[in-house]
This record gives sequence, C-alpha cells and structure tokens, in this order.
Amino acid sequence: MATAGGQRGAGPERAWCGDLCAAPGAVIRLDPEESAHLVRSRRAQAGDPVVVFDGQGVSRAGVLTGADPRAAEVELGGDYPDRTPARRVRLAVALPEMGRTDRMLGHLAALGVAEVVPLLTTRGQPGRAEQAVRRAPRWAKLAREAAKVNGSARVLVVGASRPLAAFLEEPALLLDPDPEAPPLTGLLSGQDPLPWILIGPEGGFTDEEMTAARAAEAGVARLGDAALRVETAAIAAAAVALCS
Repeated sequence: MATAGGQRGAGPERAWCGDLCAAPGAVIRLDPEESAHLVRSRRAQAGDPVVVFDGQGVSRAGVLTGADPRAAEVELGGDYPDRTPARRVRLAVALPEMGRTDRMLGHLAALGVAEVVPLLTTRGQPGRAEQAVRRAPRWAKLAREAAKVNGSARVLVVGASRPLAAFLEEPALLLDPDPEAPPLTGLLSGQDPLPWILIGPEGGFTDEEMTAARAAEAGVARLGDAALRVETAAIAAAAVALCS
C-alpha cells in the first residue's frame, strides 16, 4: 500500500515516470515495467487515483485512464505533496558483499536517505567499484520501489565509488567503535547541512586512515557500545541522522 503525501496512512498507488513536465490534463504513458507493477501487481483499475513521481522532487496527482499492463496511461493533475525528509543525509559506505548491499540500500532508500557512495578503503574487498557499476540498474529499481511506499518524490542516489581521501576534503564524520569516541547523536544534533557520514569495512578503518582523518579535522563518532556489521551501522546511522 502506498503512503499518502500529507496525511496519515495509505494514499493512492504510486508510479515512477521520468518526465512530468506536461500540463494538467495531459495524458502520459508509463513504461512497461511501471505499467505491469501498477496494473498487475497493485491491481489498479481505470478511474483509480494515482500519484506519479519523477524521483527528482516532483510528484503529480493523476487518474489512471488506461489500465494496460504494458502501457498504462495516466491523466495528470496538479502537484501532490511528498514526504521527502527535511534533512539531507549522505553516507559513504565500504560495501559488504552484494546481497547484503542490496538489502542495505533498500532500507536506506525506504528511510529517505539522499545519497550513498561506495567508499574505497584499505581493508575494503577488492572489486567492489566494478561490482557497483554492474549493480547500478538494480539499485535504481530498489530506490524507485522504496519511493512508491515511503511517499517521497526523490529517490536514493547511489554515486560513483570514491576513495576515503576524497571525502576528507569535505565536512565528514567517520564512524568508529572506539568507546572513547563521542556518540553520533551529539555530533549531528542541530547541524545543517549534515556532513558526510563515513562507514568503514568490516575490520574498520586502518590506523593510517584514522590519522589522515584527524589531520583533515574530520569528526569521529560511535553509534553505541556494540560492534556492528557494515549494513547495520549504515541503517542505524541514517536513522539517527534523520531524527537528530
């Protein structure tokens, strides 16, 4: 069930369309994948209200006028309110194996995280940058599916892989299980814009990487007393950042 933009509970079914520039009253045709999901999976019928979003911040109300599972048609109405989070959360994550990464990105997209970048680190698994390129279409689909549920007009963006050094040129905050590090909640509260939150690989950042981060005056924080798997840390950090 979809989420209503400005209300509690369920709202109209939602569908993605990359171009929503047409005027109210225009009829747009959804691509085959979106058509099949809306008509076959969600069982929408002609005459049903539909919300169409472009993933870049635009949502439009509409009515399903043609319930063809290969080429559904929607008559556009006016703008529709969305639930994009007020805080723009960006994570750089040393990706775990791809199945776990898929699940992680699905949860981050559902939370409303703005951007995730694969983080290249000394202890990271080799070949992750190439795997990320091959996985990009699947991740884009996961992001669109999450936006159909959470009511956001913007989808999670997964950027190109970048090394740790690139993030140390911007405001950044590294997560570290060091019990002496301050809690993440205290460092993020009230900050606007938020810094990049960097989550290292299993085994953590190396001493050399931590030294470089401190030399660049990057922050260091912990999530709690427990050591967490990469994907768990990413989801927990996103939730903290969104609510701080």
